[in-house]
Amino acid sequence: MVIRAMTLKELAAAYRVSRSTMRRWLTLHADEIGRRPDGRQAYTARQVEIIYQVLDLPELETLAK
Repeated sequence: MVIRAMTLKELAAAYRVSRSTMRRWLTLHADEIGRRPDGRQAYTARQVEIIYQVLDLPELETLAK
């Protein structure tokens, strides 16, 4: 599996939840994930890796898209 930078919208789609639910989940782990780089919409590949660790992997079929 290739881990890449992802936006909030892409993460929510991967986990099959709304953006507001995804935002709430990410807020719970904000200290571990860190802030998005200044001016960036997407979380870095490293941040996505951390998100996968704290929330578990989303279903694999959604990652392939």
